[in-house]
Amino acid sequence: MAGRRQQRAEIRQAERMARAIPDSLQRAAALSDLAVQVALVGNDIPEAERIANSITHEDHIVRHGRDFAVRVLAEQLVAVHPRQAERIALTIRDDAERNIALGNMARTLATTEKRTAKRLIEHISLTAEKEAMLILLANGRL
Repeated sequence: MAGRRQQRAEIRQAERMARAIPDSLQRAAALSDLAVQVALVGNDIPEAERIANSITHEDHIVRHGRDFAVRVLAEQLVAVHPRQAERIALTIRDDAERNIALGNMARTLATTEKRTAKRLIEHISLTAEKEAMLILLANGRL
């Protein structure tokens, strides 16, 4: 229990340091990186999701900051935890960001988990893109 508490304290400290970065673009990148590290190294997906969701879009410098951070987290997590990554990707609010994330995730899984890749492609909102990707997946070219 103490190990978990220590890990959480270290994560909070790293998060405070990342939030202290004055440049909003660098701050968003640092928080995104921290979220990925917490998910992959610390194996604490809920905490990583909390960090990614906390990134705000400030002015016009970090466009769709939260959606981008969640997309990065989902894309990095898909090879290790595909179901969790799918659930996280579906929380992306912007359609374009969500479609990009789902497409990239499907490409990552195309050779190893075709069924999961197909399910990810089915979530894409653009019909033409979805159909093209399904054809490529069926032909083994995705």
